[in-house]
Amino acid sequence: MNRTRLRNLCRRIESCRRSQPKAKDLVAIARALGRKKADRGKEPTYESTEFPELRPLSIPMHKGRDLPTGTRNSILSQLDEDVTAWEERLSRQERINGDGGRGK
Repeated sequence: MNRTRLRNLCRRIESCRRSQPKAKDLVAIARALGRKKADRGKEPTYESTEFPELRPLSIPMHKGRDLPTGTRNSILSQLDEDVTAWEERLSRQERINGDGGRGK
């Protein structure tokens, strides 16, 4: 992950806030942030492989129907937590390496 990729993911999250994304769009963002599908719960659940301290994220898949607004906002808020965790990690790496965010 680098700053450019993270910025692009932030734009996608903000775009989802202004529209009605399908569950598959949210899953794509979650995977791009390092989440993998976990075998737990009633709904498809995604766990962060990079940040195990983050809560698991459930994204309901209801045959292409729109997600309820509250569910969508909750999922996007959790994805924002992932972004924050990545920003903190990148800042730490930049301080250590002095590479201006060009590292992993």
